Amino acid sequence: MKNIGQADKKIYQNIIYPVAGTVLTALLLTAVIESLSRKSLYQALLFLWQEPLLFFLNFSVILITLSVTLLTARRRFFYLLITGAWLILGIVNRVVQCFRLTPVSAMDFYQVKEVIRSLPMYMNTIGLIFIGILVLAVIAFLILLWRRLKVSKRLIIAPLSLLAFSSFLFAFLFFAATRDNILQKNFDNLRDAYLEYGFAYCFSNSIFERGIDKPKDYSAKRMEEVLKHVEGEPDKLYTGKKAEVEKPNIIMVQLESFFDVNYFKNYTFSENPIPNFTRLKENCPSGFLKVPVYGAGTVNTEFEIITGMSMQFFGTGEYPYRTVLRSKTCESVPFNLGRDGYHSYVIHNNTATFYNRNDVFPRLGFDYFDSCEYMNGLSYNKIGWAKDNVLTGEILKALNSDAERDYIYTITVQSHGIYPAGSEDGRGIKVSPASQNIQYPDELYKSLSDYVSSMEYYVNQLKETDQFVGALTESLSKYKEPTVVVFYGDHLPPLSLEQKDITNDRHSTEYVIWSNFPMEKTRYDLPAYQLSAYVFNRFGMEDGILTKFHQRCFEDENYKEELKLLQYDMLYGKKYVFDKKDPNGKKDMAMGIYQPEIQKVTKEGDSLLITGSGFTECSMVIAGGKRCKTEFLSDTALRIPDSNLEGKQILVEQLAGKKSVLGKSKAFQYQSVKNDK
Repeated sequence: MKNIGQADKKIYQNIIYPVAGTVLTALLLTAVIESLSRKSLYQALLFLWQEPLLFFLNFSVILITLSVTLLTARRRFFYLLITGAWLILGIVNRVVQCFRLTPVSAMDFYQVKEVIRSLPMYMNTIGLIFIGILVLAVIAFLILLWRRLKVSKRLIIAPLSLLAFSSFLFAFLFFAATRDNILQKNFDNLRDAYLEYGFAYCFSNSIFERGIDKPKDYSAKRMEEVLKHVEGEPDKLYTGKKAEVEKPNIIMVQLESFFDVNYFKNYTFSENPIPNFTRLKENCPSGFLKVPVYGAGTVNTEFEIITGMSMQFFGTGEYPYRTVLRSKTCESVPFNLGRDGYHSYVIHNNTATFYNRNDVFPRLGFDYFDSCEYMNGLSYNKIGWAKDNVLTGEILKALNSDAERDYIYTITVQSHGIYPAGSEDGRGIKVSPASQNIQYPDELYKSLSDYVSSMEYYVNQLKETDQFVGALTESLSKYKEPTVVVFYGDHLPPLSLEQKDITNDRHSTEYVIWSNFPMEKTRYDLPAYQLSAYVFNRFGMEDGILTKFHQRCFEDENYKEELKLLQYDMLYGKKYVFDKKDPNGKKDMAMGIYQPEIQKVTKEGDSLLITGSGFTECSMVIAGGKRCKTEFLSDTALRIPDSNLEGKQILVEQLAGKKSVLGKSKAFQYQSVKNDK
């Protein structure tokens, strides 16, 4: 009897307790994480009641991860680690949605540097210190757990059985949900997907879903059919009167979080913050622009505009700038126009390394990248984003830097969120709610007045960006070369807007096409990946396979299917449309429109005066191979301490942050002090 009791005890210890405990933990984790994601326990229970198939699909995902930990010798440590990781993900997702509209996905962990760099814009010093202490505390706690929770006897039967059960459950539920069209593998809208399908499944999907799935009918013959189809069709995207101008300068201006606030349902404004954009809408070709993101994700709109590719075929929450474009080139507007004699520029009043743009843009065919590290005259708003008024001068500088036609892709940043609930000096526009009973995101703002205050901050930033729009069009109206400018918003502002809060679609911004020559006025709505093709269509330009495809085939029944085939072939396939060759080699892109240049080095007391051109506050002098304490005096002068540098090589580096070297001047040989006399 005693032996039987011992056997029962072992069964409970080695099988029943681990299995029951793990199942219960997975259930609780699923409920807690869904409560955090949906902002209430009631909504999580409603999800269980209305969509039990999907709730238990998420449960099975968590159960699989916990089951694996039971196979390890340090199962208690890894069990607690994975449990804690799921909880932290749920909490982080909840916190992140206080700052933006999109939930956490695996792609966010590719952007740790950008997140850390941006934290001071959203948190005060105390908050940053608290986060630092919290991170150190978590690390210390994990070290303590590792030491305290010793190696245990390995379990075999229970974890293997549980892993097999959870895997079978996931496969069964996944098959049932996809068969009944309850579950989609790819998501057009990340936020809606997390609410419809659950956090654990969607987050896991974002880890494994990358790139474009190979189409079932992909082959050399099928791609040949697609090309023949493209070549055999007439233009359909724009069939109106073509502008009587050949090869104009083309300027795309991507306006950060730019939105016509008159589409708000329950708020009025003391004045229209965007009178210039409104005037352009009334007098120029314009329309709604369907963008792939809202509230965040600028670079995915950017990707669609530059390449003509649709984000709907990529993985969950994917940023191609972070995945495929880190190693491959891609057909794009700059590559296509380059073969037609255009020079291509990117101008952005933010750091070049944000989203790894300095590494991605050469793979998109740009010749020059003029980032904030190469600009002078920058001023900043309350939360640290550069103001957009500097961009007019930079665009004109690019236009005047060569005799060729130019393609200039400009990215603004001033109206970037999140918006503080506090005043900005000189604020003019006031926001008034229709009543004091309007629903507002109370989980993010303490009161309706705080929400209104944040909105007021936003609309006044919007006003200044609109002033840039007016200044640019005024300057270019006097420019001698034919020039067209396309203004458009990248996504709606991160003001936690629901569809019920606005009259237009929350994935729709607007575009206008201005030119310093006559153009037929039209009103036409289109997705972001068709915008460039539409603009070119108006001038009889059809450079590039995707451009032609959009111009000629966008109404066809198999349009989406063939677009996916083209995108897969160009990025992941055998490049049949390019005769199995890559026609787009990575460009040797120059940083800055003009490079820093040292013309003279003069001794002044205990210092050396570096004179030349192209200097900015991000310039760092390197003398004798070592960095020197550099004082920025002007765009033509820098000062460094004299540390016996006679006869040594001196050059100037342009830095992003403290370490990233974007470019450098040619070396200058500093001669003996005697020669300065």
